[in-house]
Amino acid sequence: MTEEEPYDEAPGGIKEEMERGIAHMGETHRLRKIFWHMDDHVKNLRFGIQQGDDAVIVGNTVVNMEGPYPLKIGRKTGLVHTCSDIVVMGGRPLYALDSMQVGSIEEANEVAEDIKKQSLGLGVPVLGGNTQMENNLTPCVSFFVVGELVAKPVPDGGARAGDRILMLGDVVEGSTGERVFRAKKKFETYLDILTQGIDVHASKDASRGGWFGNLMEVLVKSRKGANITSIPYSRLSRYMGTYLIFVAKKDVPKIVKTAAAHHCPIVEIGQTTKKLELTLGDETVVTKERLSQLISHMPYRKPREIKNPDGK
Repeated sequence: MTEEEPYDEAPGGIKEEMERGIAHMGETHRLRKIFWHMDDHVKNLRFGIQQGDDAVIVGNTVVNMEGPYPLKIGRKTGLVHTCSDIVVMGGRPLYALDSMQVGSIEEANEVAEDIKKQSLGLGVPVLGGNTQMENNLTPCVSFFVVGELVAKPVPDGGARAGDRILMLGDVVEGSTGERVFRAKKKFETYLDILTQGIDVHASKDASRGGWFGNLMEVLVKSRKGANITSIPYSRLSRYMGTYLIFVAKKDVPKIVKTAAAHHCPIVEIGQTTKKLELTLGDETVVTKERLSQLISHMPYRKPREIKNPDGK
């Protein structure tokens, strides 16, 4: 399902949506294995292909690329999405590049004006990129964003048993202006949480695969189970653009206070467990056997910490 698809038209029931989320998690396993040893050739690499996280971190620099998006989506929200993965790992977006395939220079101008709205709204300048007009190619656009860490990196595989699972932010939908406003509010809230020194053990941008699929990826990489006690959105597999964050129980009040100060929605949806299973209410929806199988098939290596990440 794409982020533009109405949630009430999504096919299937809750079990089908869970399976779509789990399937999405494994789509790039083979691709990551092909590039697996590229990590060995980069100095000061902290998060790369072997972590498969939301962004790549080299030293204190955070980078992310997204796309190609269909023009309709990319010109409306592509830069927002690309910046979101920078922030969720603890980075502040600094600048961006874009690459578009269009049918005419007139279309290129229109797309550029829409991208400029996202850029100015987020405070992330587009400094360059590439534009081409090959007639036999489908119009699309991609983005590349560079950011810098504001605190220590936040992985998606660091959840601990007993962590409270929180969902932060509004669903990113609506007009370009609405999307930018909602995303920026979430960015500022999350970065404020990190700069206060609150220890976020794990985080994930609830994008493709929906909140359920992204929750499963955190659990698989962290080798934990979870008990889900509330449903933050009626469709489990819909793109949301919210953040799943995993924190100790003692830190929840401080995070709620920070979110309230930014007028940013936050809700607790459950907690992680040592037991390798996922329960929803009183029903086990992912068994120990299934979760163990997913763990064994996940190409993942814990990130290694670098003593001098700035290379000095």
